[in-house]
Amino acid sequence: MPSGGKQPEPDACGILANLWRLVQSVLDESARGLEAEGLSPKTFFLLEAAREHPFPAELARRMHLPPPTVTYMIKQLEQRGFLERQAVPGDLRKFRLVQTAAGRKALGRGREILSAALCQRLQRVGQEDVLAFARIIERLAANELGQGS
Repeated sequence: MPSGGKQPEPDACGILANLWRLVQSVLDESARGLEAEGLSPKTFFLLEAAREHPFPAELARRMHLPPPTVTYMIKQLEQRGFLERQAVPGDLRKFRLVQTAAGRKALGRGREILSAALCQRLQRVGQEDVLAFARIIERLAANELGQGS
């Protein structure tokens, strides 16, 4: 223990690396189940994000993906009947993306698949730690100061 009772600083990069490994392992484990529902991990999250960010440019920014990649993923989701374009009144060049009933159903199944993979890992720790982890992640993920507090 260091003298003076001072605790060592947390390894921020180590924390991020562990979070990344956790997310990647859950996505890897879930990929086959998501594919059976007509989704990849990326298209699952794009379809989920389309509810709050219905315009392709917003989705590209939100997901930190190049616009051509988002366009390709949108076309995939449209072909599967999970998303449809709706014209924006007053601007014929602009459209918003809307989840279809099939898209909402696929999202529901995708959530179940991802939740099962994460819950399997969460069983390694106690319920109190799971609740604390969920609370902490929500607070840290909040985009604005004071949001999620």
